[in-house]
Amino acid sequence: MSQPKPPLFDFFILMRDEAGLSLTIDQYYLLIEALHGGFGLASLEELKQICRLLWLKPKSSNQAAKFDQYFDDYFRQDDDLNKIINKDDTLKSSANQQLPDKQKDEPTNETEKDVTDTKPQQNLPEIPVVPIALRTQLLPKKPYTDKKYQFDVIDFPVTERQIQRSWRYLRHPIREGELTEIDIEATIAKICQEGIFLEPVLIPNRINRAELLLLIDASNSMIPFNLLSQKLVDHLQGGRLGKAQTYYFRNCPQDYLYFHPQRPEAQLLDDLLPKLHTKRTVALIISDAGAARGGINRRRIELTKEFLIKLGESVRHIAWLNPVPEERWLGTTAGYIQELVPMFELDSSGIKAAMRVGRG
Repeated sequence: MSQPKPPLFDFFILMRDEAGLSLTIDQYYLLIEALHGGFGLASLEELKQICRLLWLKPKSSNQAAKFDQYFDDYFRQDDDLNKIINKDDTLKSSANQQLPDKQKDEPTNETEKDVTDTKPQQNLPEIPVVPIALRTQLLPKKPYTDKKYQFDVIDFPVTERQIQRSWRYLRHPIREGELTEIDIEATIAKICQEGIFLEPVLIPNRINRAELLLLIDASNSMIPFNLLSQKLVDHLQGGRLGKAQTYYFRNCPQDYLYFHPQRPEAQLLDDLLPKLHTKRTVALIISDAGAARGGINRRRIELTKEFLIKLGESVRHIAWLNPVPEERWLGTTAGYIQELVPMFELDSSGIKAAMRVGRG
């Protein structure tokens, strides 16, 4: 009986031998592990992005052009990723998961005995996924609506209304614009000086010119808190701030800050900091600071300290919101970073405390 072909192995050989990419077998296994984790299976575009990240050098435009050409040619007639896994094997694996444990271990007929006795030549991880064409048939027609298992905003440690109100606490009022507000003290002084009231003294309205630099950790340890972080970003406009900028980083900001947590477009840190208004900008960092994984990372502490010193020269105040409960900071990297910057737990009271730091 013929051996099953490893998933995407012929595509890997095509890219290495014909497209001329400098690939090793380790890079092929990296792709298999990514597929096993569920990445690159939603669409061909997502698969292309995963292959780009794993196989291409960042600044090689020539290799990128060849990659796009060979990728499109290879998948030109396959729109539902059937090349990744064999359709029959997937259905058999899916059905096998529904059998009792005893039946899983015992083959039901002679044909299955032959299949189970045949071992593949390479120790490749199984990819427990179903092609897109089959997923739609296996999904329920109506979404599960039991309130007991719904993840709603009420499950967050802070509500949307509390987030909106907290952003409004961050204020740096400056009088600007047209003269529309009466200055009572100046008007009274003018009447006393002239002995008659002719017209009031007008001054501009107060406008909130507070500027926010929101830095969000997008590392793997922050995945459980992504929804909460996104809620803070979504309600920034309700804070009526003078200016708000949001950037992402991993573990510790270094040379670059990213515009999106999953995309490579970035802003050079040395280009961003000089453009900040030192008297109006408040920097707010959202990160677990190493508390989620535990342990102490001396390298991360030093890099964070260097970044905070550099950031402190360009902003008015710095505050840190940690989504991990405060009792878990002790004995971790977060406990040491807490000594460098005001750090608060990411809940209603913690956000208010961070806003008080921002207001000075």
